[in-house]
Amino acid sequence: MENRFDFNLLVIFLEVYQQRSITLAADSLGLTQPGVSYALKRLQKTLGVELFVREGRGISPTLSAIQLANQISPAYSTVTDAISNVSGFDKQTPRSFLVHVNESMMNLLLPLTLQDTDMGNCEIEFRLTPDSEDELLQQLNLQKADLAIDIGSLPSQSYNSEFFFQEEATLVCSKDHPRIQGAVTRQQFYEEKHITSKLRRGDLTVLEYIADEVMSERKVSCECSSLVSLMGLVSESDCLGITSTSIANKYSEKLGLQCLTPPIKSKPVVHNMMWHKRNEFHPAHIWLRHKLTSLIAN
Repeated sequence: MENRFDFNLLVIFLEVYQQRSITLAADSLGLTQPGVSYALKRLQKTLGVELFVREGRGISPTLSAIQLANQISPAYSTVTDAISNVSGFDKQTPRSFLVHVNESMMNLLLPLTLQDTDMGNCEIEFRLTPDSEDELLQQLNLQKADLAIDIGSLPSQSYNSEFFFQEEATLVCSKDHPRIQGAVTRQQFYEEKHITSKLRRGDLTVLEYIADEVMSERKVSCECSSLVSLMGLVSESDCLGITSTSIANKYSEKLGLQCLTPPIKSKPVVHNMMWHKRNEFHPAHIWLRHKLTSLIAN
Protein backbone atom coordinates (compact mmCIF):
# COMPACT_ATOMS: atom_id res chain seq x y z
CA MET A 1 0.00 0.00 0.00
CA GLU A 2 1.21 3.48 -0.79
CA ASN A 3 2.62 5.54 2.08
CA ARG A 4 0.10 8.30 1.50
CA PHE A 5 -3.37 6.96 0.85
CA ASP A 6 -5.69 9.03 -1.36
CA PHE A 7 -8.93 9.20 0.63
CA ASN A 8 -10.70 10.76 -2.36
CA LEU A 9 -10.73 7.26 -3.83
CA LEU A 10 -13.00 6.12 -1.02
CA VAL A 11 -15.48 8.92 -1.74
CA ILE A 12 -15.69 7.80 -5.36
CA PHE A 13 -15.91 4.15 -4.32
CA LEU A 14 -18.85 4.83 -1.97
CA GLU A 15 -20.74 6.72 -4.67
CA VAL A 16 -20.25 3.90 -7.20
CA TYR A 17 -21.26 1.39 -4.51
CA GLN A 18 -24.48 3.27 -3.74
CA GLN A 19 -25.37 3.93 -7.38
CA ARG A 20 -24.29 0.54 -8.73
CA SER A 21 -23.31 2.52 -11.81
CA ILE A 22 -20.15 4.32 -12.93
CA THR A 23 -22.24 6.63 -15.14
CA LEU A 24 -24.59 7.72 -12.34
CA ALA A 25 -21.71 8.08 -9.89
CA ALA A 26 -19.87 10.31 -12.34
CA ASP A 27 -22.97 12.50 -12.76
CA SER A 28 -23.43 12.76 -9.01
CA LEU A 29 -19.80 13.64 -8.33
CA GLY A 30 -19.40 15.97 -11.29
CA LEU A 31 -16.64 13.79 -12.79
CA THR A 32 -16.16 12.04 -16.10
CA GLN A 33 -16.82 8.33 -16.50
CA PRO A 34 -13.17 7.62 -17.42
CA GLY A 35 -12.12 9.55 -14.31
CA VAL A 36 -14.31 7.41 -12.06
CA SER A 37 -13.14 4.19 -13.75
CA TYR A 38 -9.50 5.21 -13.30
CA ALA A 39 -10.08 6.00 -9.62
CA LEU A 40 -11.62 2.56 -9.05
CA LYS A 41 -8.69 0.87 -10.77
CA ARG A 42 -6.26 2.81 -8.54
CA LEU A 43 -8.17 1.78 -5.41
CA GLN A 44 -8.33 -1.87 -6.49
CA LYS A 45 -4.59 -1.85 -7.19
CA THR A 46 -3.88 -0.22 -3.82
CA LEU A 47 -6.03 -2.70 -1.90
CA GLY A 48 -5.12 -5.71 -4.00
CA VAL A 49 -8.74 -6.85 -4.41
CA GLU A 50 -11.43 -6.67 -7.05
CA LEU A 51 -14.31 -4.40 -6.00
CA PHE A 52 -16.87 -4.62 -8.80
CA VAL A 53 -17.82 -7.12 -11.50
CA ARG A 54 -20.00 -6.73 -14.55
CA GLU A 55 -23.60 -7.87 -14.13
CA GLY A 56 -25.97 -7.39 -17.07
CA ARG A 57 -25.82 -3.72 -18.08
CA GLY A 58 -24.57 -2.61 -14.69
CA ILE A 59 -22.01 -3.59 -12.08
CA SER A 60 -22.25 -5.56 -8.87
CA PRO A 61 -20.05 -5.22 -5.75
CA THR A 62 -17.87 -8.11 -4.70
CA LEU A 63 -17.78 -9.40 -1.13
CA SER A 64 -14.66 -7.29 -0.56
CA ALA A 65 -16.52 -4.17 -1.72
CA ILE A 66 -19.49 -4.91 0.54
CA GLN A 67 -17.21 -5.37 3.54
CA LEU A 68 -15.30 -2.19 2.75
CA ALA A 69 -18.47 -0.13 2.31
CA ASN A 70 -19.96 -1.41 5.57
CA GLN A 71 -16.80 -0.42 7.45
CA ILE A 72 -16.17 3.03 5.99
CA SER A 73 -19.73 4.33 5.42
CA PRO A 74 -20.38 5.20 9.10
CA ALA A 75 -17.05 7.03 9.37
CA TYR A 76 -17.67 8.95 6.14
CA SER A 77 -21.14 10.01 7.32
CA THR A 78 -19.68 11.20 10.62
CA VAL A 79 -17.08 13.33 8.85
CA THR A 80 -19.54 14.89 6.37
CA ASP A 81 -22.04 15.61 9.16
CA ALA A 82 -19.32 17.26 11.25
CA ILE A 83 -18.27 19.48 8.33
CA SER A 84 -21.90 20.43 7.66
CA ASN A 85 -22.48 21.33 11.30
CA VAL A 86 -19.36 23.48 11.42
CA SER A 87 -20.28 25.34 8.24
CA GLY A 88 -23.81 25.79 9.58
CA PHE A 89 -26.78 27.22 7.70
CA ASP A 90 -27.91 30.80 7.37
CA LYS A 91 -31.30 31.38 5.74
CA GLN A 92 -30.12 34.86 4.71
CA THR A 93 -27.62 33.24 2.35
CA PRO A 94 -29.40 32.77 -1.01
CA ARG A 95 -30.28 29.13 -1.55
CA SER A 96 -32.86 27.27 -3.63
CA PHE A 97 -34.41 23.94 -2.64
CA LEU A 98 -36.26 21.56 -4.94
CA VAL A 99 -39.07 19.44 -3.50
CA HIS A 100 -41.09 16.82 -5.37
CA VAL A 101 -44.73 16.80 -4.27
CA ASN A 102 -48.03 15.30 -5.34
CA GLU A 103 -50.85 17.52 -6.56
CA SER A 104 -52.58 17.85 -3.18
CA MET A 105 -49.39 18.91 -1.40
CA MET A 106 -48.48 21.36 -4.16
CA ASN A 107 -51.87 23.07 -3.80
CA LEU A 108 -51.41 23.28 -0.04
CA LEU A 109 -47.73 24.18 0.24
CA LEU A 110 -47.10 26.60 -2.63
CA PRO A 111 -49.42 29.37 -1.35
CA LEU A 112 -48.15 28.90 2.22
CA THR A 113 -44.54 29.18 1.06
CA LEU A 114 -45.16 32.27 -1.07
CA GLN A 115 -46.95 33.98 1.82
CA ASP A 116 -44.36 33.09 4.44
CA THR A 117 -42.33 36.11 5.60
CA ASP A 118 -39.67 34.07 7.40
CA MET A 119 -37.95 32.47 4.39
CA GLY A 120 -34.94 34.79 4.46
CA ASN A 121 -33.26 34.57 1.06
CA CYS A 122 -34.20 30.93 0.57
CA GLU A 123 -36.59 29.72 -2.10
CA ILE A 124 -38.45 26.44 -2.39
CA GLU A 125 -39.39 25.16 -5.85
CA PHE A 126 -42.10 22.50 -6.06
CA ARG A 127 -42.35 19.98 -8.88
CA LEU A 128 -44.79 17.13 -9.34
CA THR A 129 -43.45 13.76 -8.25
CA PRO A 130 -42.15 11.67 -11.19
CA ASP A 131 -44.50 8.92 -12.37
CA SER A 132 -41.77 6.32 -11.94
CA GLU A 133 -40.52 5.37 -8.49
CA ASP A 134 -37.11 4.58 -10.01
CA GLU A 135 -36.94 8.12 -11.40
CA LEU A 136 -37.81 9.59 -8.00
CA LEU A 137 -35.10 7.49 -6.34
CA GLN A 138 -32.60 8.71 -8.92
CA GLN A 139 -33.60 12.35 -8.39
CA LEU A 140 -33.02 12.07 -4.63
CA ASN A 141 -29.91 9.92 -4.96
CA LEU A 142 -28.22 12.27 -7.44
CA GLN A 143 -29.23 15.23 -5.23
CA LYS A 144 -31.19 16.77 -8.07
CA ALA A 145 -34.05 17.08 -5.56
CA ASP A 146 -33.79 17.70 -1.82
CA LEU A 147 -36.81 15.68 -0.73
CA ALA A 148 -40.20 14.36 -1.79
CA ILE A 149 -43.66 14.49 -0.24
CA ASP A 150 -46.01 11.82 -1.53
CA ILE A 151 -48.17 8.91 -0.46
CA GLY A 152 -46.41 5.66 0.45
CA SER A 153 -42.70 5.31 1.11
CA LEU A 154 -39.51 4.40 -0.76
CA PRO A 155 -38.35 0.77 -0.97
CA SER A 156 -34.78 1.31 0.18
CA GLN A 157 -32.94 1.53 3.48
CA SER A 158 -30.95 4.45 2.07
CA TYR A 159 -33.95 6.75 2.55
CA ASN A 160 -35.85 8.08 5.54
CA SER A 161 -39.60 8.50 5.63
CA GLU A 162 -41.57 10.65 8.08
CA PHE A 163 -45.30 11.32 8.46
CA PHE A 164 -46.19 14.72 7.04
CA PHE A 165 -49.95 15.16 6.54
CA GLN A 166 -53.16 13.15 6.62
CA GLU A 167 -56.50 13.84 5.00
CA GLU A 168 -59.65 12.08 3.87
CA ALA A 169 -61.01 11.61 0.38
CA THR A 170 -64.07 13.57 -0.75
CA LEU A 171 -66.71 12.76 -3.34
CA VAL A 172 -67.64 15.71 -5.56
CA CYS A 173 -70.56 16.28 -7.89
CA SER A 174 -72.30 19.29 -9.40
CA LYS A 175 -74.52 21.44 -7.15
CA ASP A 176 -77.12 21.09 -9.92
CA HIS A 177 -76.95 17.29 -10.03
CA PRO A 178 -80.45 16.04 -10.92
CA ARG A 179 -80.40 13.01 -8.62
CA ILE A 180 -77.90 13.73 -5.82
CA GLN A 181 -78.33 16.52 -3.28
CA GLY A 182 -76.61 16.66 0.14
CA ALA A 183 -75.69 12.97 0.34
CA VAL A 184 -75.05 10.01 -1.91
CA THR A 185 -76.21 6.44 -1.30
CA ARG A 186 -74.23 3.34 -2.15
CA GLN A 187 -76.72 2.49 -4.89
CA GLN A 188 -76.43 5.96 -6.44
CA PHE A 189 -72.64 5.71 -6.23
CA TYR A 190 -72.61 2.69 -8.53
CA GLU A 191 -75.47 3.84 -10.78
CA GLU A 192 -73.90 7.19 -11.67
CA LYS A 193 -71.02 7.67 -14.11
CA HIS A 194 -67.57 8.53 -12.73
CA ILE A 195 -64.54 10.56 -13.72
CA THR A 196 -61.38 9.05 -12.24
CA SER A 197 -57.75 10.09 -11.73
CA LYS A 198 -54.70 7.88 -11.48
CA LEU A 199 -52.14 8.37 -8.74
CA ARG A 200 -48.59 9.23 -9.72
CA ARG A 201 -45.99 6.56 -8.88
CA GLY A 202 -48.61 3.86 -9.23
CA ASP A 203 -51.37 2.42 -11.35
CA LEU A 204 -54.24 2.95 -8.90
CA THR A 205 -57.09 5.45 -8.97
CA VAL A 206 -57.58 7.55 -5.85
CA LEU A 207 -60.59 5.41 -4.91
CA GLU A 208 -58.70 2.15 -5.37
CA TYR A 209 -55.98 3.50 -3.09
CA ILE A 210 -58.27 4.59 -0.24
CA ALA A 211 -60.90 1.82 -0.47
CA ASP A 212 -61.02 -0.42 2.58
CA GLU A 213 -63.46 -2.89 1.05
CA VAL A 214 -63.88 -4.92 -2.13
CA MET A 215 -65.14 -2.54 -4.80
CA SER A 216 -67.76 -3.29 -7.43
CA GLU A 217 -67.14 -2.13 -10.97
CA ARG A 218 -67.95 1.53 -11.61
CA LYS A 219 -69.20 3.22 -14.77
CA VAL A 220 -66.17 5.27 -15.81
CA SER A 221 -66.69 8.01 -18.38
CA CYS A 222 -63.08 9.17 -18.50
CA GLU A 223 -59.76 9.03 -16.69
CA CYS A 224 -57.55 12.09 -16.24
CA SER A 225 -54.15 12.75 -14.68
CA SER A 226 -55.08 15.69 -12.43
CA LEU A 227 -57.44 16.00 -9.49
CA VAL A 228 -58.15 19.64 -10.38
CA SER A 229 -58.98 18.61 -13.95
CA LEU A 230 -61.23 15.90 -12.55
CA MET A 231 -63.16 18.52 -10.58
CA GLY A 232 -63.45 20.76 -13.64
CA LEU A 233 -64.91 17.92 -15.69
CA VAL A 234 -67.29 16.92 -12.89
CA SER A 235 -68.56 20.52 -12.68
CA GLU A 236 -69.64 20.36 -16.34
CA SER A 237 -71.42 17.00 -16.12
CA ASP A 238 -73.56 14.75 -13.94
CA CYS A 239 -70.57 12.53 -13.19
CA LEU A 240 -69.11 11.81 -9.76
CA GLY A 241 -65.45 12.08 -8.81
CA ILE A 242 -63.19 11.24 -5.86
CA THR A 243 -60.53 13.76 -4.87
CA SER A 244 -58.53 14.76 -1.81
CA THR A 245 -60.35 16.84 0.81
CA SER A 246 -57.73 19.61 0.67
CA ILE A 247 -58.23 20.12 -3.08
CA ALA A 248 -62.01 19.73 -2.76
CA ASN A 249 -62.14 22.45 -0.09
CA LYS A 250 -60.00 24.77 -2.21
CA TYR A 251 -61.87 24.56 -5.52
CA SER A 252 -65.40 23.21 -4.89
CA GLU A 253 -67.06 26.59 -4.31
CA LYS A 254 -65.40 28.15 -7.37
CA LEU A 255 -66.49 25.23 -9.54
CA GLY A 256 -70.01 24.91 -8.12
CA LEU A 257 -69.52 21.45 -6.61
CA GLN A 258 -70.99 19.58 -3.68
CA CYS A 259 -68.53 17.92 -1.29
CA LEU A 260 -69.92 14.62 -0.01
CA THR A 261 -68.74 11.66 2.04
CA PRO A 262 -68.05 8.61 -0.16
CA PRO A 263 -70.53 5.79 0.69
CA ILE A 264 -67.76 3.20 1.03
CA LYS A 265 -65.37 2.11 3.75
CA SER A 266 -62.15 4.02 3.22
CA LYS A 267 -58.82 4.75 4.85
CA PRO A 268 -57.18 8.18 5.10
CA VAL A 269 -54.71 9.49 2.54
CA VAL A 270 -51.32 9.70 4.27
CA HIS A 271 -48.61 11.92 2.81
CA ASN A 272 -45.02 11.20 3.87
CA MET A 273 -41.84 13.25 3.63
CA MET A 274 -38.95 11.26 2.11
CA TRP A 275 -35.25 12.07 1.74
CA HIS A 276 -31.85 10.40 1.33
CA LYS A 277 -30.17 9.51 4.62
CA ARG A 278 -27.02 11.37 3.59
CA ASN A 279 -28.96 14.59 4.28
CA GLU A 280 -30.28 13.52 7.68
CA PHE A 281 -28.11 15.88 9.74
CA HIS A 282 -27.31 18.54 7.16
CA PRO A 283 -28.31 21.93 8.67
CA ALA A 284 -29.86 23.27 5.46
CA HIS A 285 -31.88 20.11 4.97
CA ILE A 286 -33.02 20.14 8.60
CA TRP A 287 -34.19 23.73 8.13
CA LEU A 288 -36.12 22.74 4.99
CA ARG A 289 -37.89 19.85 6.71
CA HIS A 290 -38.76 21.95 9.74
CA LYS A 291 -39.98 24.80 7.54
CA LEU A 292 -42.36 22.61 5.54
CA THR A 293 -43.59 20.82 8.65
CA SER A 294 -44.31 24.09 10.42
CA LEU A 295 -46.13 25.53 7.39
CA ILE A 296 -48.49 22.56 7.12
CA ALA A 297 -49.02 22.46 10.90
CA ASN A 298 -50.13 26.09 10.96
